[in-house]
Amino acid sequence: MSTVHIMLGSPDDQRVWPPKNPQDRYIGVDRGAFYLTENGYRPDLVLGDFDSISEMEKQKIKERVGSYIEVDPDKEDTDAELSLIYVMKHFDSEKVIVYGWSGGRLDHLMSILMIPLQPRFHNILEKIEFVNQTNSIKYYRPGVHKVVKEQNKTYCSVIGMTQVKLLSLGQGFKYQLDGADYDYPAALISNEFVAATANLSFKSGIIAFVQSRD
Repeated sequence: MSTVHIMLGSPDDQRVWPPKNPQDRYIGVDRGAFYLTENGYRPDLVLGDFDSISEMEKQKIKERVGSYIEVDPDKEDTDAELSLIYVMKHFDSEKVIVYGWSGGRLDHLMSILMIPLQPRFHNILEKIEFVNQTNSIKYYRPGVHKVVKEQNKTYCSVIGMTQVKLLSLGQGFKYQLDGADYDYPAALISNEFVAATANLSFKSGIIAFVQSRD
């Protein structure tokens, strides 16, 4: 199965570029479409209200893409949300990796990181990953999970995006936890791996698992 790479348009100094694989899909969102096309990508789709780019830039994008969808700026959904709706409708992907999400306005950042909490994205929640140069974020539903250490990351953090029940951090973590309940969104930061994988489990809630380096 393929990976969908979504490039958002934040003014992100931490931006990384997706690998170029012929079986993968590429989506440029608003100014992220310009970033992709200017760096040698031919996106399968670009979409957005394109209120952050010039008419000349817009024309360059149209010459280098598969599909172009321009939406009204006065809309209910953000451009990032629309890109995920499109992914759910049209692509059967194994992973959805989002780039260009950090930097810029804080309200934009918070809204993007909260997108996976929306019930309509429940079915792809565990497929979504946010990456930049020093961080990666994955989301987990209740269950037993084996998380894998990324070689270039030092720290890992468990962020409760909701109330979390019976949270356990087991073998593989430096700081372990056994069946803790949190009645509020709790951030358990700056843990570390002591093995290549670690065991994470919880009974209810949604968790964001962050790997990072300085």
